Amino acid sequence: MSTNALKHGCCAVSTLLLPTERIEDYQALESIWHNSYNPSTEAERHLVQELINADWLLQRATRAYANVEAELYAQNPNPAQWSESQDRKLGRYLRYKTAHTNNVIRCQKRVEDYRKARAAEKANLEKSALAIERLKKLQQKNSGIVDWKQHLKNMRAQAEALGFAQPLNPAKK
Repeated sequence: MSTNALKHGCCAVSTLLLPTERIEDYQALESIWHNSYNPSTEAERHLVQELINADWLLQRATRAYANVEAELYAQNPNPAQWSESQDRKLGRYLRYKTAHTNNVIRCQKRVEDYRKARAAEKANLEKSALAIERLKKLQQKNSGIVDWKQHLKNMRAQAEALGFAQPLNPAKK
């Protein structure tokens, strides 16, 4: 297996820790993100883990960029006098850093979108439960209401109970 990607680590996607990196630093970063987001579901934990890995690779790319920049300044402190190959080299590391920065931003957005979607689902469930509760109360309140024909019969029965006679049918002309 080739170890070209391990030269600076900016392209090392399958290797999370390089020999020059410490597991304690990675765990500290992991702790920071877990404390910030406090993931509660397995899906959220997965998204936060992707964010942690993306941030770890961004820190690696930032260190690599700083090392290349320091090396170039040590060779020639005036950037205007750098050769085209030196400019390309620094530009390549800047692209690595930018790509990892964008990846961190995408990962953060996915975590935030996931959290917003779960909050919206919870709010919709609460609204649905409240609507069902209101409907039940309204049905209980209106359970004694009858249609107009039954209402008319009830009124006639009440009138007869009070002694009022039912009107006779008028003679047809």
